[in-house]
Amino acid sequence: MEHISVSLVSGAIPKDFSTSYSSFVFDEAYRLAKRGLNIHAIRCFSEKESTSFGIYYHGLDSYLKLKYVPLLIKHYNLFYKTGYFLDPSQVVFLSNYAQTVANVTYKQNLRLIHAHFAYPEGFVGFLAKKEAKRPLVVTVHGVDILVDQSINYGVRLNRKIDVTVKRVLNNADAVIAASTATFNEVHHIVEDDEKIHFIPNGVDLQRFNSNINFAYLSEKLGLSKLIVIFTLRSHEPVYGLEYFIKAASIVVKQRSNVFFVVGGDGSLKKYHEKLAEELGLSKKMIFIGRISRDEVPYYYCLSDVVVVPSVQEAFGITVSEAMACGKPVIGSNLGGIRDQIVDGHTGFLIEPRNPLKIAEKILLLADNPEEAKRMGLNGRRLVEEKFDVEKRIDRIISVYNKVLMQ
Repeated sequence: MEHISVSLVSGAIPKDFSTSYSSFVFDEAYRLAKRGLNIHAIRCFSEKESTSFGIYYHGLDSYLKLKYVPLLIKHYNLFYKTGYFLDPSQVVFLSNYAQTVANVTYKQNLRLIHAHFAYPEGFVGFLAKKEAKRPLVVTVHGVDILVDQSINYGVRLNRKIDVTVKRVLNNADAVIAASTATFNEVHHIVEDDEKIHFIPNGVDLQRFNSNINFAYLSEKLGLSKLIVIFTLRSHEPVYGLEYFIKAASIVVKQRSNVFFVVGGDGSLKKYHEKLAEELGLSKKMIFIGRISRDEVPYYYCLSDVVVVPSVQEAFGITVSEAMACGKPVIGSNLGGIRDQIVDGHTGFLIEPRNPLKIAEKILLLADNPEEAKRMGLNGRRLVEEKFDVEKRIDRIISVYNKVLMQ
């Protein structure tokens, strides 16, 4: 792609395919680099410059350096208005990060800044935009834009950060949202509708497909003759795994040939394991823990039904991944999940926090394998049409071109 060079602000973007944390940012950067864009990722810790999979990586020179003081003084009014002067260490960090982004942008002659998450990366990008005089694109992902007080979800629950997010998004040259929920919330914040872009997250249709041979995994887990119900969620309050576990306890009382597989790690994992044991699921449910990115498609294909029981979800790429593998999905009727599941066509939408409804739909699909297969095929077609990652990359490049022509 001619003359498009990007200063990518992502504090935790990985360097390869081995990790799942912030993998969505890496996937996007990797594909942009493959398209010929010059991508320079600036992370939020000290490291030497390096290159990986066509992406150039930069880090902070040092956490404390006097050369970042001028930026702090110059833009003190921004810190003051948002209250950051109350936390000196955060002020220094953000100033350091922003000056590093501006320096890399200058040195590499990069044409635009793209920050993933409105905070803190978006604020860093905002400061760097002022220093480097480059346009700023911000992608919101969920926790930076949505709030749910019932589970203490969302950085904007903090009033100071809420003010910052609003300032950042209104000063960005383009804002990308991946779901109807995040898009609508951005609309409530950003005054200029023209710079808001709805671009759904995408799935690698070659990596996620229904032709994967999962026999070795089925044999390894001893599940070859069972109906497998799978969920892949972090063990955190936002993802509602306790409702999945409670639903499983209902199902096993009615069907003896159903088995539940839980993938993922997190702070509530031990609690969920104990809950499963207390509900008599020790022989009916297995907790796999963290699943490598290479193995994830095999687990989808191993399963007969995938469940996404979140109580808040900005998008939920798990839904599209499962559908790309030809599986029906039962998901909570909220956020980005309802952008992906067509109720009764590719799976079922159920009200959040309702184990009985989850169990009801699992039993329905277990009792009607042909219907489950039909939904799985419908899901694959829908993903091909709406959630192909390459189509997302096309649209991101279009946003870049639009911003650069302004």
